Amino acid sequence: MHAIEFKAHLKEGVIRLPASYQHWREDRPVKVIVLVDDDETPPSPPLDANQRLAAILKVSRRCAAAPELDPRGADEIIGYDANGLPS
Repeated sequence: MHAIEFKAHLKEGVIRLPASYQHWREDRPVKVIVLVDDDETPPSPPLDANQRLAAILKVSRRCAAAPELDPRGADEIIGYDANGLPS
């Protein structure tokens, strides 16, 4: 595999190769890796209701499968002082 690096701008979904590379490996597959600054990352497209439900269920299944690390109840974990305030 051969790598080239150049700076480019995306315009209407197209990245134009510099003139020196425009006929390089023509009609052959290439691998493209796009690096963007974190503050320039476009937001993910909004999910429809079915996709949101699927994502929530996926998280729910992961949580349900997680081992119990502390068997104490919430009141015991928080602990309360003589005035009933969390200590």
